[in-house]
Amino acid sequence: EMKPEKFAKVDDSGVSFRDPIHGHRLKLTPRSSMKIQSNLGSDIIFAFDECTSPLSDKKYTSLALDRTHRWAKECLGYYDKKQALFGIVQGGAYKDLRVKSAKFIGKFGFDGFGIGGSLGKSKEDMHKILDWVIPLLPGSKPRHLLGIGAVEDIFEAVSRGIDMFDCVAPTRWARRG
Repeated sequence: EMKPEKFAKVDDSGVSFRDPIHGHRLKLTPRSSMKIQSNLGSDIIFAFDECTSPLSDKKYTSLALDRTHRWAKECLGYYDKKQALFGIVQGGAYKDLRVKSAKFIGKFGFDGFGIGGSLGKSKEDMHKILDWVIPLLPGSKPRHLLGIGAVEDIFEAVSRGIDMFDCVAPTRWARRG
């Protein structure tokens, strides 16, 4: 029995995937990500990163974190300086990886910081992760919690020092009643 082709393949240079409309292979890299976000004219853009699955083990999460850090440094050299570039803290639910990432991303000249990826298996895990990383990020720059939008989560995150959010949930709830 043949396994279906994976939709995306991540390697050190970027992510390869099949265009869902035309079927040809595409490659997204730190440089092309910055170019696309520049072309969109976004005010705030995010460094290219690898968002690991909550099912990823620590070994893979660590490899992905190192890749995310290399890509973040690359993005600093490619982005349109009229835009605000945010670096992204990754590391899954692993405290040592989250601390490593916050310290690494926090030392570069990003205009703000995203906290992304797997935030654990519960709301309590998410709160712990925020408590680990927020104190390590420069307090003078905005912090954005990626993919979180439930009202109770917003209150909890703001009380911990998060300034901004994005999430599909509110519009999904509105579309589906």
